[in-house]
Amino acid sequence: FKLLNLVDICVRIIHNQGRKLHPTKKGGDKMLFTYKQIANLNETETFIYRYVMKHIKVVTNMSVRDLAECTHVSTATVVRFCQKLDCNGFVEFKTKLKLFNDGLTLPETDDEIDVLLEFFNYARSVDFKEKINKFVKYIKEAKSICFLGIGTSGTLGKYGARYFSNVGYYSQSIDDPYYPPPVDGNESSLLIALTESGETREVIDQLKMYQSQNTKIVVITNKPGSTIDQMADLGIYYYVKDIILPQTYNISSQVPVLYILERVTHELQNAKEKSLPLKFPSRNL
Repeated sequence: FKLLNLVDICVRIIHNQGRKLHPTKKGGDKMLFTYKQIANLNETETFIYRYVMKHIKVVTNMSVRDLAECTHVSTATVVRFCQKLDCNGFVEFKTKLKLFNDGLTLPETDDEIDVLLEFFNYARSVDFKEKINKFVKYIKEAKSICFLGIGTSGTLGKYGARYFSNVGYYSQSIDDPYYPPPVDGNESSLLIALTESGETREVIDQLKMYQSQNTKIVVITNKPGSTIDQMADLGIYYYVKDIILPQTYNISSQVPVLYILERVTHELQNAKEKSLPLKFPSRNL
């Protein structure tokens, strides 16, 4: 089961990378051309637009005369095209185009490995171990455990819930941002929020409802200081480089999240306070 479940998680994560996230935006739109701007282009300008989009890297090194010759138009037409895209001229247009192109460029594989190695080195630190131990303590004390996440984080939440349940700590997962919290708030419970940005507004709204109840909140997020981090009783961070593609597609590595969930699960099992369920042993292999 473990192998099949991990494969399913990977497939779901890849699928969710194509879904648009809705964090609280702190920057502008990463699209180079808006739909309104494209609709306002005439036939000649649309031809320039298509050429530029097919040759972005080449165009960033062109002069206005070069682009005019390649698209068989006058330099004045190219300048008007740039102005329709809210640029003062071709130089400003090329600057925006280069920034857009840089946003499409993913880190080299070796760079990604270096980032993950930095995380695993941090995972050996005393600070990280203390956070894991505190997390384990919260789990042992909780009468109910629930994961909360949206998109890719929701998929990871399902994986975490099943992994915890495998070692006797029955858990549930919520990926519906409008799911109501438990009515009975007297029972001690644990909410584990998964969020890369720490600013997902739907998750923030959920946490507000849980804060009024007898609930401990643990957040697994990329960096400290976010809104959700400030709302939590415990924050565990993994410090990987943000990779945000145009239209806010987030494809930052989630390998550290899987490691954190599995490490906590192993700590729970090693404590041997709850034995591995044996009713259906074949399902836990």
